[in-house]
Amino acid sequence: MKRFICTVLAAVLCLVMCSCDLFGKDSSEKDKRGDLGKLTALTPYGSTVITGIQLEHQGVWRDEPEIDEIVKEHGFSDTSEYYEFELEEWFEVYIKASTRDTFTNYVVKFDENKDYKTITEDEIKHSCIDKSNEDTAPDEKNYGDMGAMSVDKKDGGDTGVYAVVIFRFGKPEAMIKIRIVPSTAPSTSAVLKELEKEKKNKQ
Repeated sequence: MKRFICTVLAAVLCLVMCSCDLFGKDSSEKDKRGDLGKLTALTPYGSTVITGIQLEHQGVWRDEPEIDEIVKEHGFSDTSEYYEFELEEWFEVYIKASTRDTFTNYVVKFDENKDYKTITEDEIKHSCIDKSNEDTAPDEKNYGDMGAMSVDKKDGGDTGVYAVVIFRFGKPEAMIKIRIVPSTAPSTSAVLKELEKEKKNKQ
């Protein structure tokens, strides 16, 4: 009987420890992400007509899923599955909205002291690193595609936290914070060497 009780207690203890470990992993992942990739309403009434968002990697050197796979796996919500992109990497913005209105996206270096609810379109135009086509309706045939954007060095971009600020009718509608990390893209010389190597192997 004692042996049976000890076995049961040991099993319960193992389950508790595993549960703590799992919760720990979830917590650390959540802490690492913080509010990155989460849609924040910027309207005076505290909500947004944008009902869901997803961002997609466009770097050809990265083996990441396409938008159809992302939507199939994660759908659309107020949180994008992907929120970390490389310097010089293009990323695509997709939104679902409860309206057929047009939007304009701007990428700016995130400033925690700035009130993005009151930022004007003229102000953001002067501080943005990149912007989408102005007054564009989400392409409903392509998962609400709003076009591609990037943070490039030539435009003053660097690593760090950025915000994609979405305007509607010339006023801030919503934003999503992303993190830009160093690029892992191969250099031109490395690509040329690889092509030369393949050419020699074929001969």
